[in-house]
Amino acid sequence: MNASTTQVIGLELDEHSYDINVKNGLRDDLAEILAPWNHGQQWVVLTQQAIFDLYEPVIEQLRSAGYKLGTIIVPGDESAKNIRHAEDVWSKMVEMGCDRSSVLLALGGGVVGDLGGFVAATYMRGIPFIQVPTTLLAMIDSAIGGKTAVNLAAGKNLVGAIYQPKAVLVDPGFLQTLPRRNVISSLAEAIKYGFIRDKSIFDTMDTRFDDLVSLNDDALLSDVIAKSCRIKAQIVSNDQFENGERRLLNYGHTIGHAFETIQAYGGLYHGEAVLYGMKCANFISHRKGLLSSAEYELAQSVLHRFELPELGAVPPEKVLEVVSHDKKNINGKLNFILIDQIGNGLVNTEVTAEDIVESLRAVA
Repeated sequence: MNASTTQVIGLELDEHSYDINVKNGLRDDLAEILAPWNHGQQWVVLTQQAIFDLYEPVIEQLRSAGYKLGTIIVPGDESAKNIRHAEDVWSKMVEMGCDRSSVLLALGGGVVGDLGGFVAATYMRGIPFIQVPTTLLAMIDSAIGGKTAVNLAAGKNLVGAIYQPKAVLVDPGFLQTLPRRNVISSLAEAIKYGFIRDKSIFDTMDTRFDDLVSLNDDALLSDVIAKSCRIKAQIVSNDQFENGERRLLNYGHTIGHAFETIQAYGGLYHGEAVLYGMKCANFISHRKGLLSSAEYELAQSVLHRFELPELGAVPPEKVLEVVSHDKKNINGKLNFILIDQIGNGLVNTEVTAEDIVESLRAVA
């Protein structure tokens, strides 16, 4: 596949359907791509300072093309996903004169996309928004599917809405400025798809890990991004509101989110927490007799290639407390995602507190 070719991946949701466009250099054509949504109304670019400093020419390109544009800067870390920051963004949009025709452009990683989507879903009961993700994590996961949210002290993403963007515009070229730690963290969501749906992604991680992390093969990177986007789009198209199949996307996240919550979103990156969560999920899958010893060892050996900081203090009782508040709990049952082979995820409601505690001992 030519990395400069535009790949268009449709996400089918009737009147809420939209396209995911993947192309190197796509940001150079942003004014033209966004033209169908531009009718002279006020636009808002929601971003963070580091992204603005790097890509101000992308924003200026839109102004030069006649877009009426304002910029709002939010913190560059998980602290931005807070109701107080959402209120600040709403207030600034009022000052800018935004109305129901205004469009919010989320230019950044998952934090900006989640907050931007939540703001768009709630401002004047809903305005259009478009995702322009600048991190690998956002490109292959958080920008797709319409999950928007802010955090509470009790847990991650507990207040939000399912609100679909009008488009997701993916330019892998944005990734060249990412530090290695961010790339490794972001690849967590890609290998997740390999575990739950497409073993070829897992195999690529196994055989081409160094090439992916170093970002030195544009075609390889674009291929992994496009495969991941297709899987996410297909699952969301089948189950927008997470009543069944979409729960598979939570593989590694139940315990991973607990790690983030315990560390007050200030220690591990999201993908790093999820990678630890995957190790736990694989341990439990093997413990319950679902995953063979050979596949378990292979799965953990590939996950061990990801450079991770120390997990730190995660008291089992705190993990269990956070997991008990997880959104995936339904009627007192935890819908935990396990695998019975690499490439096939499943929902399991029989994971016990003992299973979780034992998995923590195994990966700590």
